[in-house]
Amino acid sequence: MNRRTSTLKKKRKSGKIRGKSNRPRTRKPHIRKNSKRVTKRRTRSAINRRFLIPKTRRQSASHRKARAALGVMRRLGWSLNKAAKQEHLKPQTVLRHVGKALYRSGPGKPWKATKSDRLPEKVMVLTEQGPLFTTVRSSIERTRLSRYYVALRKWRAAEDGAAEEMSKFEGLKVAGYVLITDPETLIRLEEAGQLDFDAFYYSLGGGR
Repeated sequence: MNRRTSTLKKKRKSGKIRGKSNRPRTRKPHIRKNSKRVTKRRTRSAINRRFLIPKTRRQSASHRKARAALGVMRRLGWSLNKAAKQEHLKPQTVLRHVGKALYRSGPGKPWKATKSDRLPEKVMVLTEQGPLFTTVRSSIERTRLSRYYVALRKWRAAEDGAAEEMSKFEGLKVAGYVLITDPETLIRLEEAGQLDFDAFYYSLGGGR
């Protein structure tokens, strides 16, 4: 064994060779290049079930205003604070009544309205036998009923284009009931005093 080989062995034992160490090697974690993106989860508001269907007059008034605030947020893109202030409500009150139709991307982020919801709403639907109260669980049907009553008001006032607007609802349903568009049936209900439009429209409570 020559002098050079013995010197290298001594350096290896003492760990003095550059770039090498006697410490145990730690394995680096393997990172996949094609890893899936982590999507942000939406945070939904907790809602008290007793506010879904209001039982007292005070709850009913707050519920209608909360529905109206939700409608404004959905149509105009308003913030929760602005919509609540418009209806003279606290943001917490709106969240209690329609919280399931609101979401935010994370804590501290602004609340936004969903495109649609399944919140139950008691409304008055016009049938061939007359008006009746029923529960609607779709914001799409609530919007349809609201637009139908707007067209019905124009038809009763004999406005131009009212008949054509009413024909757009032919065959459409709300809560399983077919919306009435037949002029003869509407005239019969009108003569019987069963077309109180204000009562129909008010029953929606602004939840469009």
